Amino acid sequence: MLNQPVWEKELSNVFTLIEYPQTSNAPYCLIIGGDKSGAGSAKTLSIFFQTWGIERETITNLQCSIVFQAVLEVGIVDEMSGFTFKDALAWASD
Repeated sequence: MLNQPVWEKELSNVFTLIEYPQTSNAPYCLIIGGDKSGAGSAKTLSIFFQTWGIERETITNLQCSIVFQAVLEVGIVDEMSGFTFKDALAWASD
């Protein structure tokens, strides 16, 4: 992504939601997760989504945690870019 974000929101110092300008069919919604408290070397994970699928302001820390845990358990980080966050949340909640 070479574009600058058009929107960004931090949740509980663990997740950052970022939205880039939409271009063609490229995923433009990004969530970065990881401990940013500064204690030790923090590991982060970035997951792109096609769209949010829900109102981005309503996305919670718990919802992000559910999605990230399921994605890590199955190991399908790259595949998530074809889904909306809403779809990923529904899948992860099953």
